[in-house]
Amino acid sequence: MSATQSRWGIVLAAGEGNRVRDFLSALCGGRGIKQFCAVLGRRSLLEMTLDRVQQLIPRERILIIVDKRHRPEASEQLAGWPQQNIIYQPANRETAPGILLPLAHVSHRDPNATVAVFPSDHFVFDESGFAVHVAEAFAETEQFPSAAILLGMTPDRLEEGYGWISGARENRHGKRSLPVDGFREKPSMQEAEQLMRSGALWNTFVFAARAATLWDMVRQTAPELYGIFCGIRIMIGSPQGPAFIERAYERMPTVNFSHAVLTPCAHRLRVLPVPGIGWSDWGSADRILDSALRLGQLDELAARLKNRRVDDPSIATLLSRYQSTTPTQPVFEHAAA
Repeated sequence: MSATQSRWGIVLAAGEGNRVRDFLSALCGGRGIKQFCAVLGRRSLLEMTLDRVQQLIPRERILIIVDKRHRPEASEQLAGWPQQNIIYQPANRETAPGILLPLAHVSHRDPNATVAVFPSDHFVFDESGFAVHVAEAFAETEQFPSAAILLGMTPDRLEEGYGWISGARENRHGKRSLPVDGFREKPSMQEAEQLMRSGALWNTFVFAARAATLWDMVRQTAPELYGIFCGIRIMIGSPQGPAFIERAYERMPTVNFSHAVLTPCAHRLRVLPVPGIGWSDWGSADRILDSALRLGQLDELAARLKNRRVDDPSIATLLSRYQSTTPTQPVFEHAAA
């Protein structure tokens, strides 16, 4: 089996997006669950993510983790998807279980898998350029099989709400990726300026690694969680598997993958710098409106809110502020070139 035939994708689509939910409910209708909303254009963020991933990986090797409470939205948008590739988690136990449950299914089907993990609630303007860099991350895992390769976006502005990755500047291996020095989560604006000057990158939480490498990292950093998922891996595919997983989630701790696994394993991480491709983590209405402004679609978005007769004063105030703003950066000109 070639290296490309062992490449799998995990799409994280189980989040609640509470900070932006009211805004998206007003804009898109329904429950406003971010990954299922078509914010700019006709595709939802989840559909856009799956389209990007399918540029690299066939859909039979792409698994999607969804919260069981979101089944109505998921069933509609994933109607044509292989049902065995839609994994409904019994409860939200944060990002570590959210990654490990589909990873357990991947390892059950392909013990030698290399996986890339993708949040489903990010916006990417240059989707083809994004796919090129993920392919590079996959290639780097062949050179560094015991490492996880993170995608780090080159910042084009100060941003205190993002996580940042500091990478060693010297690259003695002559590879595209760099060793990770450390992480800085949501720094102050002054700290963000220092990080930007030092060459730090935005953490996208998109990464590639061998499945065996990820399991080893979890074993070292979160042994209780690792033990639970060892049992789950054994039970997957058995008639008792679904009930076993339900019971396992009842006693499962809440574990954040970034804080509990990646940060203590920083010495095993590498970061791949990615130039401007129009990436944004749409964790707030501000970031959505900023992207719409830079894409020249703010008026269209405002018209949608007007047609839906949204009269929320806070949304009106926020929209008005962006309508009177000139973009701080050109409209993703690197991505559009």
